[in-house]
Amino acid sequence: MKKILTILAAAIMSAAIATADTVFIPHVYGGFGLGTKVDGDHSLSEEKQNYKDSWIAGLGMELNVPMGTYFGVQSGLNFFINNYAVDEHITGQLRYYSLDIPLLLTCSYGAFNLVAGPYASIPIGKIRGSKDLDGDKINSDTKINFGVTAGLGFERKMGAGRCLVEARYLFDLLPMKDDDGNDIFTRRGLLLDFGYKVPLLF
Repeated sequence: MKKILTILAAAIMSAAIATADTVFIPHVYGGFGLGTKVDGDHSLSEEKQNYKDSWIAGLGMELNVPMGTYFGVQSGLNFFINNYAVDEHITGQLRYYSLDIPLLLTCSYGAFNLVAGPYASIPIGKIRGSKDLDGDKINSDTKINFGVTAGLGFERKMGAGRCLVEARYLFDLLPMKDDDGNDIFTRRGLLLDFGYKVPLLF
């Protein structure tokens, strides 16, 4: 699956180079881990999630290749910092980094944009626990994750490009695991995306 998504993403990049209407979109993401699921056998499942500190932030860049008047295909690379926090019997936070590769179908109508599709998410480094969780650095057994995402955005002409504001939801399909193969939590998150669509003129 990882190879398939990588090949398709590379194909989109290649098509973008040959397509005059291709749009480059740098992104800044920020949001919260709404819907994050903790495995029922993990000790954190008994704790109340602290939504204020369960934040997700990231940067990314994507290319959109139009496929007719309304539709397009979009892919790129997004780097995320993913946090999950609790604050009932114990207070603490788990954090890990990931590189996400989306493969999205887009639909644009007037100033509105709809995006939806799968993504591959590659964890980077270890899962880090805050001091209140003994400062553990967990060797994750999750080498790659997969998920689906969907979002709705609004854009407006600004300078040479178009300013984009989009709400996007991340829905991981697989849990993060520790080095013993035990499930910890499954990332879910609602993000606000600020982007700028720049036409690439070849």
